[in-house]
Amino acid sequence: MKNLLIKNFYKLIRNPSNVQVLLLTVIVLLIIYILFGNQIFNTAKDNLETTLKNRNEREFSGDIDVEAWQYSWIRTGIINMKNAQGPAQWRAINWEKGCFSRRITKWNEIYQNTIQDSCEKLNDIQKKFDEYCLGVNENCKIPKEAILELSKVMSNLEKAFSNAGFVLPYNEYEGTGID
Repeated sequence: MKNLLIKNFYKLIRNPSNVQVLLLTVIVLLIIYILFGNQIFNTAKDNLETTLKNRNEREFSGDIDVEAWQYSWIRTGIINMKNAQGPAQWRAINWEKGCFSRRITKWNEIYQNTIQDSCEKLNDIQKKFDEYCLGVNENCKIPKEAILELSKVMSNLEKAFSNAGFVLPYNEYEGTGID
C-alpha cells in the first residue's frame, strides 16, 4: 500500500493535470496571502500617500507657475459656484482639502496665505449655503448673500495676485502684437 501511494505521488509530480496545477497554484497563493497579505496591503497603503505627495512636490513645487495655477483654479471654482445649477457644480471642489501649500517662502508668503485664507472662506461659504443646493433634481437657488461673499473672496484673491508681482506691468514701448 505504501509503495502504491509513493508511485501515484511520483506519477502526479512527473505528469500533473491542468486541474492539479491550478489547485496547487491557488493553494500556494492562498498560503502566501495568509502569511504576507496584510503586511503587503498595509505597506502599500502607507506608501501610497507618500508617493503621491512626492510626485506632487516634484510637479508642483511652489514655483510661480503653481501659484498662478492655484489662482486660476480657485477663480474657476468660484465662477462655478456662482453659476451652479445643481449640487455637483456647487460641490465640484472640496475646499476643505483644496489649497495646500508645500513651500511658503518670503517672496510668496502673502500670496500663499491669501490662497489658504480664500480656501478656508470658500469652505465656510460652501457649508453655510449648502442647504440652498442639496436637492437631487432641483436647481440651486443661491442667495445674493452667497454671491456677494464669493465675490469678496475673489476680489481679495485678485488683489493679492496683482500685488504678488506675477504679472509684469505693461511697458508702453511693447507692442500688443495685434495691429
